[in-house]
Amino acid sequence: MTRVLAARLVLTLTAVITWGYGYRYDDARIRLAAILILVVSLLLRFVPPRWLGDDDPPPRD
Repeated sequence: MTRVLAARLVLTLTAVITWGYGYRYDDARIRLAAILILVVSLLLRFVPPRWLGDDDPPPRD
């Protein structure tokens, strides 16, 4: 699992929990924050691997 994938999973889980909290207490600002967290998570899909040093090919067996 790459660092970007782990970060995306953590951010997505955080967004879902935050959205649930905002839904439970009927707070639109918290739900908006959850949507923004999810957007950040989705934008991480477009981070080039060379920015993170993950562009090395996998080792051969």
